[in-house]
Amino acid sequence: MKFKKQRLILVLLLLTSLTFHIVFGLENTRQVSVLESEVVLNEMNISSLERRNALYEEIIENQSSRLREYEQPDPEQDKQYIGEFEITYYTAGPESTGKTPDHPAYGITKSGTTVKEGQTIAADWTVLPAGTKVYIEGVGERIVEDTGGLIKGNSIDVYVEDVETALQGGRHMAEVWLLE
Repeated sequence: MKFKKQRLILVLLLLTSLTFHIVFGLENTRQVSVLESEVVLNEMNISSLERRNALYEEIIENQSSRLREYEQPDPEQDKQYIGEFEITYYTAGPESTGKTPDHPAYGITKSGTTVKEGQTIAADWTVLPAGTKVYIEGVGERIVEDTGGLIKGNSIDVYVEDVETALQGGRHMAEVWLLE
């Protein structure tokens, strides 16, 4: 009888041990699964951060190239101070030109070129004829390729692609040099 009781206790202990192993084994499997999911999420976050970092580097490079446009003219280059001009900014869109992208003359300057940021400006051709290359303080070197109905006398309209950039540029005075 004592032997049967001991066997029963042993079987109960074995069943209890087996139950704990199964329960804790399942819990460990669940924890491993959670950790694996966290690793996958972390890898996705790292990938997203790498893409964001690459985008930021591209933005920085674009801003750096824009800043290079604002550098002083080459001191070796012949230049002649021609005075202070009122500087404004325009785009190819309807807010500046009244033309939509489906208009056949959209983005085409009075001189027949296609507008280009960092190059194109509009001026009064009696003051600065088409093709004149100038240096504008705070803006950089540009070429007169366009005119405008409101561009009269010592006024220059600088072409930019983005409406927000045009609005941020506003209206200001700047010294201008004629480049040879």
